[in-house]
Amino acid sequence: MELNVLNKIYDFIHGFIHPNELKLHIPGAHREENDSPQKKCPVTGLDISMQPRGSKFLSYTGVKWYYEHDYKTYCEILSPRLTDTWKESTIEFQFREIAHSIRNSDSNPRNNTRRKISKILDDKNSLFNNFDLIDKRKLKEAGLVQ
Repeated sequence: MELNVLNKIYDFIHGFIHPNELKLHIPGAHREENDSPQKKCPVTGLDISMQPRGSKFLSYTGVKWYYEHDYKTYCEILSPRLTDTWKESTIEFQFREIAHSIRNSDSNPRNNTRRKISKILDDKNSLFNNFDLIDKRKLKEAGLVQ
């Protein structure tokens, strides 16, 4: 695992020093030298290069692509994100709910932490300022300090 990370760092730095020699070593993928690097969803780790350029997470389009082109990955990674409520819905609605679940898994922890901290710091709920009692990592996660 550590060797893999070191190799990625080396390739990244080497790409800055020698941009024309940048080669990507992605198992199962045959890319040309001037192709853009493979984009990955930070939540699922799946390739999202089939989506629009500004995409950060696997979207409806990406979920649909995996359903049509890589059904095994869809069944193993994406379909378990559906709750029983949505399993009887149309396939398009299921794609939308899976993409929604992926986005939520990134933003919910941050938003929930921010909401809880705001509740603690609310003047109506306490006599004293509790800001110093809150873990600094949680404050940073909530975006309240740098």
